[in-house]
Amino acid sequence: MHHFAEYAIFGTLMCANLGLGLFFAFNRRKKAATTDEMFLGSRTMQTIPLAMSVLASMLSAIGIIGFSGHYYTFGFHYLWNFTSAPLVSLIVAKVIIPVLYDLKVTSVFEYLRLRFGNKIGLTACALYFFISQTVGAVALYAASVAISTLFPVSLLWSTVAIGVAGTMYTALGGLRGVVWTDCVQSVLILMAPITVVVKVAFDAHRKNVKLRPLSDFNVKEYFMESSLDFTKDENVWAVLIGLFVHSIFRSGLDQVVVQRYLAARKLGEAQRTLYIGVALNAAYSVIMGSMALALVYWFRDCDPMLSGAISKLDQILPYYVKENLSDFTGFSGMFLTGVVSAATSTISSIINSQAAVFYVDVIAPYTKLSDAQATKLNRNLALGFGLLMTLCATAVPYLGSVVRIILVMHNGATGPFVGLFLLALAFPWANSKGAAVATCLTTGLQFWLVLGKFLNNIQAPKMTVTLDYCPASYTSLIKNSTSSFPTQTSPHGSQDALPFYYLSAYWSGLFSALLTIVLGLSVSILTGGRKKCRDHVRLTSGAFLGLWRKIGLLPGESVVPGKGAQDELADILKNEFAREYSLISNQSNV
Repeated sequence: MHHFAEYAIFGTLMCANLGLGLFFAFNRRKKAATTDEMFLGSRTMQTIPLAMSVLASMLSAIGIIGFSGHYYTFGFHYLWNFTSAPLVSLIVAKVIIPVLYDLKVTSVFEYLRLRFGNKIGLTACALYFFISQTVGAVALYAASVAISTLFPVSLLWSTVAIGVAGTMYTALGGLRGVVWTDCVQSVLILMAPITVVVKVAFDAHRKNVKLRPLSDFNVKEYFMESSLDFTKDENVWAVLIGLFVHSIFRSGLDQVVVQRYLAARKLGEAQRTLYIGVALNAAYSVIMGSMALALVYWFRDCDPMLSGAISKLDQILPYYVKENLSDFTGFSGMFLTGVVSAATSTISSIINSQAAVFYVDVIAPYTKLSDAQATKLNRNLALGFGLLMTLCATAVPYLGSVVRIILVMHNGATGPFVGLFLLALAFPWANSKGAAVATCLTTGLQFWLVLGKFLNNIQAPKMTVTLDYCPASYTSLIKNSTSSFPTQTSPHGSQDALPFYYLSAYWSGLFSALLTIVLGLSVSILTGGRKKCRDHVRLTSGAFLGLWRKIGLLPGESVVPGKGAQDELADILKNEFAREYSLISNQSNV
């Protein structure tokens, strides 16, 4: 890709994105700058921009670069995850969002501090910082792979450039700048997969292109592996059931998306933001799956990894663009814009959410600052977290493929996190002692599992690929390469690895969440949790309060007579938050 037009298109579109973020930064400076504006857009944002921002934040360059390589190499079973989207959306909309929205909190961790105290809230914050820094760093690296493959720029400098660009407009523009930039970027992101699908479909009908018919496609191998094997990620049941906890986190507990819901003007609009965002994400994932299927069709009998044309599976999409789109002026530049837009959307959203969490949950309870001081501090926090994320991204190439890193490390941390949050929302008997013991034990187990997987190089089984249909120009490469990669039936790694390390990351996330709830309840009951049940009713989801009353586990007098549980929450949660927050502030002043 050496046409001046490619550089011009890419540079112009990316400068427009950065300029949009800066516009909101300087435009809002004419008005009062507050932390509420910085983190929640003054809670006056409209549904469609917020939903588009949810989409852009969920996608990232991991979805474009990482999942295209993941689907090609390991199969398409992850797409089954979206069949559970209606149930996940219903749980998030009816159980999680009403509680958080009525509290008028800025972060999910404010709720945990009210429910279990500061220590549990800060522990959950630390867990979230690990999760979000991992996602941001991997997304940043994925976009850098695309740039370094298509442009004569090193991977390191690509990483630094994208990280600095995303950090700058986030630090200056706040959530409003991030959301409106996401709206533009979500459209640009669509360019990448659509361009590839159209190009493969066009080239497949050329007479000089030799491809195996798409009808000769092992559907079971790629889509329908359904054996109940707890060591396999690429399995229908592992995705449908095991990834359920992961889906709840991504749609309802990730601070990045929660801020969008809380920035809505009304509860109903917050719920609609969720529904539209999840629907858009599911539709986009189908498009992404179509692009990956096109790559399988194109490369499965002339695999670039097998031939030595690329060294990492994350390079397969940029490699296709370089080899097949470079002759079409403008296509490569538009594709790269989509990839980098996806990365900057993700990292800007994460940086803004990290700054919000750190300020609200770590600094604000102990220090009083004016709005001007708080705004300045928050911009510096965003800058610092962005630079840290850029630094972390430079270490990603040494850990493995983009998606495998996310699936293993992300599920390792989200399981205990979701378990802790559901323990708080659903069970008024749970207390801080039970929450602390359960979260520490399950988090320790999960990190032991993650570390064991990486140290023992546990690898998932791969799909069959060959060099049987390569053109004559590949002859020299074929002579020095194996003719095929056979399908592997089970994960493999070090012979000395413990059987525990082979547990699927999908299943481990579910098991750790359930274990957190069971252990938390058990310890809570043993330490007198039922005696203080009434104190926690006010911070329990109305949906669960109604359930516990119906089956007789919750005394009727715990709820105001004549009113439903959710009605009671709407009346008292704001007062509860104000009372607790006032106590914290008074203690810090003393």
